[in-house]
Amino acid sequence: MIDLVDIIKSTKNMKLLYVEDNQEARETTKLILEEFFDNIIVAIDGQDGYEKFKDNDIDLIITDINMPKLNGLEMISKVREVDNNVSVLILSAHNEPEFLDYSIRLCIDSYLLKPIDIDLFLEALTKVTTKHKS
Repeated sequence: MIDLVDIIKSTKNMKLLYVEDNQEARETTKLILEEFFDNIIVAIDGQDGYEKFKDNDIDLIITDINMPKLNGLEMISKVREVDNNVSVLILSAHNEPEFLDYSIRLCIDSYLLKPIDIDLFLEALTKVTTKHKS
């Protein structure tokens, strides 16, 4: 059973990089994420996300896939060139096999389809916080 209080205790001190190009989705999702994370860095596309990743000590990246300049998978590929340990959750409307396959090769922690199922999101956070503690 998922313990919400435990998850929040574990995520509050993590530094999150949230990457989403759609302003409405970004603002709405950020409100939810603020319940879990005290330190959220927001990026508006993959290039912005990669630059902010390089400038900060990030514990978790939550990213969309389809974005201008650098899509989420391209961004994660660049991140993996310098950091194989940072946790990554993908939130996407795309369920095409090639996106899923590439995500697996990039060793992401979870791939969640939009609209987000809160139970699956909590499971993903549990997995990430367990990994982060070890």
